[in-house]
Amino acid sequence: MIGDLVVTITNKEILEAVEILKSKLPNGEITLLKKAVEDLQIGQDEIKDDISDLKERLLNPDGGIVSRVNKNSENRRYWEDRSDDVEHSFANLRGLMYWKDGVNKALWILFATIISIIVKLVFFNGIG
Repeated sequence: MIGDLVVTITNKEILEAVEILKSKLPNGEITLLKKAVEDLQIGQDEIKDDISDLKERLLNPDGGIVSRVNKNSENRRYWEDRSDDVEHSFANLRGLMYWKDGVNKALWILFATIISIIVKLVFFNGIG
């Protein structure tokens, strides 16, 4: 009997302790908290992937933005260094175009003179 009483009291105490623990546990909040932590983990993984993609786009030695900017700067410096040569070439080209225009005018005058001489020889020598 006494052994049964001890066991019964002990069982009652255990049941009361379980009920107290049940009442103190948040109802479904642990599950929500666990879900929120999992969502944060997924979001963090996505951010890691996005950052990796951005680093690849920026720092890729073959086609990254930094590489393209460096190539552009190198090309700009090359043409800045050659700007005097280019300016000199344009000045020569302008002079050549003026000379060509003058030669064209002279050739038109020459052709007009030759044609007028031929016309005079053909038509006016026969009359006279």
